[in-house]
Amino acid sequence: MIKPKIAAAIIWLAGSLAVAAQTPSELIPAGPITFVVPLAAGGPADSVARIIGERLGQRIGRMIVIENRTGAAGNIGAAYVAKSKPDGLTWLYTVDSVLTVNPSIYKSQGFDARKDLVPVAKVGQTLLLLAINAKTVPAKTFMELVAYSKTHDINFGSAGIGSPGHLALEYLKMVSELRAVHVPYRGAAPALQDLIAGNTQASFITSGVLIPYVNSGALRALAVSANERVRFAPDVPTAEEAGIHGFDAKFSNFLLAPAGVKPEIRAMIGAEVAALLKDKDVRERLEAQATDPITGDEASSIAEIERDREKWAKVIAAAGIKME
Repeated sequence: MIKPKIAAAIIWLAGSLAVAAQTPSELIPAGPITFVVPLAAGGPADSVARIIGERLGQRIGRMIVIENRTGAAGNIGAAYVAKSKPDGLTWLYTVDSVLTVNPSIYKSQGFDARKDLVPVAKVGQTLLLLAINAKTVPAKTFMELVAYSKTHDINFGSAGIGSPGHLALEYLKMVSELRAVHVPYRGAAPALQDLIAGNTQASFITSGVLIPYVNSGALRALAVSANERVRFAPDVPTAEEAGIHGFDAKFSNFLLAPAGVKPEIRAMIGAEVAALLKDKDVRERLEAQATDPITGDEASSIAEIERDREKWAKVIAAAGIKME
């Protein structure tokens, strides 16, 4: 005779295997699956979303369409997904700042970042490099830049208020004696152009974008925005090595679902993304976009977002950053 507890376990296992055996077509209604990217087409997040969408679509046998819905630093696209039908056909692919930074900057995002979206999988991580104009700023190290900033104006460009580069700067000013004035631009491209031209003196830039200008001698990289070396620039010191203590400004990419999407659908897509990131070709393509193919499941993604939301809330409050 089978004991009640063993019988219950057998029933649970059979149910789990039945869910695992279901195909995407059985779990998700017919029709194309849409990944909404709330940031500009052609940017790092958009490029990675297209790589993931293409290969994930091949794995699950479904067409995945990338749709850019931009505005309000990602809030518009995120709100659209949060309010969409929770049937597994609409997903959000975004940099975590929409979830970790924007709640502290915007009076209203148009949705609740904690309740309306569920991070299904971490897809990658991006580190920034602290760069200076090599022709107008003589500093060779971060500590020399700090000393230079005490007697010279340092205009620090970023892609805009609340952008990763802006947040990294404000965080850096909290943990060091660097003196710098933030200069917001309407996007990363004009900020980079003005740094190269010498109209600004410093900026935080993704490694893949920065390296060609370092190699040409136009810019100089002084430190990584975290305590990890960057594969594209192995000679650039980590924050700790550069003398920046207690500094960790890295940003992750996540795939999220509306909160009402069934757990079995979220689990299936999350598992497929994790498997996809083990593929050598996918990893190389993500690395070419300066995105480290680091993955994480739903539970670890939720925990990471909560930690970073608290961290950035403190930085934002100290810097007095606000947008309506």
